[in-house]
Amino acid sequence: MTDRTLQYRYLGFISLVLGFAVVHWLKPVLLPVTIALFMTAVAWPINTWLNKIFPKRISHILSYVALISILGVFTGICYMAIAEVTANFPKYENQLIKLLQDLSVVLRDYGLPTPREINSEQVQNIVTPLITTFYTTLGHTVLVVALVILGLPELIYWEDKLENCLGKTSGTRWGKAATDAANSFHKYMTVMTGIGAISATCTTAFAWITGLDFALLWGLLAFIFNFIPVLGAMLLLLPITFVATMQFGDSSQVWIVLIGMGMIQFFIGNILDPKFQGKFLSMSPIVILISIAFWSFLWGIPGAFLAVPLTHIFMVTCYQFPNTKKIACLLSEGKGTCNI
Repeated sequence: MTDRTLQYRYLGFISLVLGFAVVHWLKPVLLPVTIALFMTAVAWPINTWLNKIFPKRISHILSYVALISILGVFTGICYMAIAEVTANFPKYENQLIKLLQDLSVVLRDYGLPTPREINSEQVQNIVTPLITTFYTTLGHTVLVVALVILGLPELIYWEDKLENCLGKTSGTRWGKAATDAANSFHKYMTVMTGIGAISATCTTAFAWITGLDFALLWGLLAFIFNFIPVLGAMLLLLPITFVATMQFGDSSQVWIVLIGMGMIQFFIGNILDPKFQGKFLSMSPIVILISIAFWSFLWGIPGAFLAVPLTHIFMVTCYQFPNTKKIACLLSEGKGTCNI
């Protein structure tokens, strides 16, 4: 290996690290843009279908109406879930205070620092920022919707732009990569949304039947956490366990809730998810876990939700070019046959 080759490899590695640092630093800008691009990919098939029925301008308007309606329904469900938690929080306040006081005793026994005094004001100080952050996140959807509204009409000309800017050969190749990535993402979102709806319905119904508080919240979380493969089910069971223990105490009702919720999440995560995701992702489970950890490090919680589609789009793009096709093979599941 020549010195020049080593220099190129070192330069490439340094450029890669700097690129990831820039992605992390530009999170406030890149994250909404990325979400907007994904939403545009979801809305584009709707627009294409409407184009066959209505003129282009009308189909664009109807696409926006459909997208905003979907977001409005989701936002309304989120608001109802948060309102339910806010309304029922006072009856858990004393239990939370006692729990924190018991935790302070345990920490003190082990010589760890503890709060001097735990009261209802401190509990409110813990919960209020969480709710504020949630509503702030919902507020960012306005920016995302604006980007989608501006970007959706531009997709009509993107193939011509690529050919004019990159040349016919390179433009066609990059255009095919973008088309394949968009189609793959649309299939992924369709499957995950369907599975998430099943999980949310089963979770909400079971919580309502067993009398567990915040049934709508658990269904909403089941739908959202479904977009984090492998880890989503475990993340959902943690708050359910916590609330069930505080609500039912040491009764057998806690075990009924945990076993029932665990069976629902096991069925969704180990039977439905692998069966349907395998048709569209073809990603190694190890790669999925690493991608979740990596994008969570770069972009926090939103990165965990975007990790799988971002990594899969990277795979699809690499598959279109001879020099990077091996990378797609390494990231694929099984023996790396690159059936993307």
